[in-house]
Amino acid sequence: MTRVALINCGKDTRFSSSEPLHLGSLASYLEMNGIEVAIIDELSGQNVRLEIAQFKPDIIGLTATTPLVDDAYRIAEKYKAQGVLTVMGGVHASVYPEEALKHVDVVVVGEGERAFLDIIKENIRAGVVSRPIINNLDEIPRPARHLMNMEYYLNSAERFHESYLYFVPPQTKVASIFTSRGCPYSCIYCHNTWRGTPFRFNSVDRVILEIKRLVKDYGVGAIFFIEDNLFVNKKRLRAICQRMKEERLDIVWAGNARVDNIDLEILKIAQEAGCRQITFGFESGSQRILDVLNKKTTVEQNKRAVALCKQAGLLVNGTFMIGSPTETLADIEATRKFIAENPIDRPGICITTPFPGTELWNWCEQ
Repeated sequence: MTRVALINCGKDTRFSSSEPLHLGSLASYLEMNGIEVAIIDELSGQNVRLEIAQFKPDIIGLTATTPLVDDAYRIAEKYKAQGVLTVMGGVHASVYPEEALKHVDVVVVGEGERAFLDIIKENIRAGVVSRPIINNLDEIPRPARHLMNMEYYLNSAERFHESYLYFVPPQTKVASIFTSRGCPYSCIYCHNTWRGTPFRFNSVDRVILEIKRLVKDYGVGAIFFIEDNLFVNKKRLRAICQRMKEERLDIVWAGNARVDNIDLEILKIAQEAGCRQITFGFESGSQRILDVLNKKTTVEQNKRAVALCKQAGLLVNGTFMIGSPTETLADIEATRKFIAENPIDRPGICITTPFPGTELWNWCEQ
C-alpha cells in the first residue's frame, strides 16, 4: 500500500488556532481510495523529521502559504534527495509551478484531491498535474481529523479567543469547519479570483452530520465556520439553522459574512440557532478605497451591517486594511472615524499585503 505523508508547514504556533482542514479533506479522499496517509502538522508542534522517520512515506505532499513556502522548499529538497517523491500544492505553487518544480518533483495546480490520487494511480514522477474540480463536495469525506493532533486544536480556545471565539470560556473545546469552496466575488486582494472556480456547497445533511460528529466524538462546544461567505446562500443557511435547532445541537458558533449578504431576518434565525458573532471584511471607511479594492460594497452597507447585528443580539468583528493602492491620509482618517462611530466589538487592522495569484499582486508588479 502506498504511504503518503501530508505536511502542513510553519512553526509560529501563535497563529495555529484552526485545524488544517485542507489537508484533512485531501487525506480523507486518499484514504477512501485505499491510500495510507499521515498528516504531519508543524503548526501543532509536530516534528517533521521524527514523524517522517517513523512513518516512512513513499510520497510527501506539502502545502504552504507564500510567507512559509521557503520552509516547505527546504523540507521537500531534503526528502527529494533521499529518493522520496515530493509533491507540492496550494495557491503559491499553483501560481508559480515552474518555481516550485525547482524544489519538488510534482506540482499540483488547483484543487488537490483528484490530482493527487492520479499521481499515485498513474505513477506520475515529475511535472505539473491539474485535474477538474469536484463539483459535488459531498463526494469528499469529512476531513480526516483522526489523523490530526486534535487535542491541540480542541483546546485552542485561548488562541481563538483573541479574534473569533472571544465569547466562549477559555476551557471550551472548539473546532472549525468549512462547508463551501470558491467565492462569487472579485476583490483584488483575494486568491479566490485567480482561477475563477465556481462556488460550491456541501449539502445541509452533510453539514449537520459533521457538526454532530464534532459534538459526539470530541465534545465540541463552539464552532467557527471558516469559509469566507457563510451567509451568501440564505436559503441554505436557513435550512442549516433549522436543522441545528431540530437536532438540539448544544453549541455556539461564529462565521464570516459580507455586508450585502445579510438582513435582519437571517441574522435573527442564525442567533436563535446558536450564532453569537459575525466577522465582516469592512476593509475601509473610505468609499474610494472600497472601489479600488473592487469590494462591491458601500460604507453605508458597512454601517447597516453593524446596526443589524446589534439589533439581532450578535457580536461584530470587523477587519480593515491600511496601505491599499492610492490610499491617502484622508482615507485612513475615514477608516478611523468609521471604527470610532460604529459599535464594532473587535476591530482588526491589517497592513494591505499583496499575494501571488491576486489582482493586487499583479498591480504591484506593474
